[in-house]
Amino acid sequence: MRVVHYCQHVLGMGHFFRSLEIDKALVDHEVTLVTGGTPLSITYPPHVQVIELPPLSMDEEFGAFIRTDKDGSKHILSEAELEIIKLQRTDILTETLKALQPDVFLIELFPFGRKQFSFELMPVLELAKQNAFPNMYTICSVRDILVEKTKQQQFEERVLSILNSYFDAVLVHTDPKVITLDATFPRISEITIPIYNTGYITPLPHDICPETVREFLSITPDTPFILGSIGSGSVHPEIMQQLAAASILLNRTTPHKLLISTGPFMQPDAQTRIQELCAPYPHITVTDFISDFITHLSAADLSLSMAGYNTTMNLLAVDTFGLVFPFDQNREQRMRSTSLEKLGTLKILEQEEMEPDRLSAILKQYVNTPAPPPQHYVDLQGAMKSVRILEQLLQSKAVG
Repeated sequence: MRVVHYCQHVLGMGHFFRSLEIDKALVDHEVTLVTGGTPLSITYPPHVQVIELPPLSMDEEFGAFIRTDKDGSKHILSEAELEIIKLQRTDILTETLKALQPDVFLIELFPFGRKQFSFELMPVLELAKQNAFPNMYTICSVRDILVEKTKQQQFEERVLSILNSYFDAVLVHTDPKVITLDATFPRISEITIPIYNTGYITPLPHDICPETVREFLSITPDTPFILGSIGSGSVHPEIMQQLAAASILLNRTTPHKLLISTGPFMQPDAQTRIQELCAPYPHITVTDFISDFITHLSAADLSLSMAGYNTTMNLLAVDTFGLVFPFDQNREQRMRSTSLEKLGTLKILEQEEMEPDRLSAILKQYVNTPAPPPQHYVDLQGAMKSVRILEQLLQSKAVG
């Protein structure tokens, strides 16, 4: 099976790493991953070819296209700059599909999101409709919860029109025990193509050794270990600063180790503030990225993070209890974390609880009396199930 997988991350890294887990599971197939966000310095699996479009990302309000320079600074693109990049990207994506003639064109999020990238996706979807890629299935890959829209009816009409006209199936990366797509897309019954719930997507712990991580970090078995992370670091950097301040207070009575990951996209001035705050305290280590995050998470006694899809599923995968602060600019993180809190897998932190004195007391409570491993039974096999569904779709097409 030849797969072209399109993934455009615009603010954080969650969409990218979720897509990459699917690509890893496609190990027996030929995969081309087309990315278009700020480039990430990671190692890809040998079976995955990567095509990086000229990078585009967006501001926190998702209102303007920006570019990120090598020093981390961000600049809003002029109309002329943006038009040149759009043309370049559209040409590269179109020529890639023409050259590869894939069996599957897997598109992450669109048309449920990434409307701003219609400029490059709709031309290739039109070509597909005109049979330019005669053996290709076009599949939408979407997470469990959609962000709210200011013009919901108009949004729903556009999604239905594009899905029903240009796509062959939808993969929803959720477990219905937690939430279903119709919670945020009520007109799901009007989608005329097949919809498959795959389970949640997360790296799964294979041959991990928490003791090795703790030994590498010089953490003794009886020393509490707290892991603080904030995804890409592109939003709410103050959370890690608040965690550091709370840890400094906690360490006076409860010695522990804290590892903070600021994320590779955090603004340099915010990173500097956190590093300067933590420098005098040897029990705190600050890094910008943890490549083997899930193994580090498995070694932690407690996690504090935002409540994104990837991080919360990572918590479930390794049974580490998490304190999470939802990104409240939209409903997505709070909806998911509220469902998971009811299962006993995490605790939601509110704004007033982020004040260092209160947060220190909360950290002390969970460090001294660890929560028992949750019995959640949430389906975390989303990557492998996505692959099986794609294989079955192609087999059915061949038989038909």
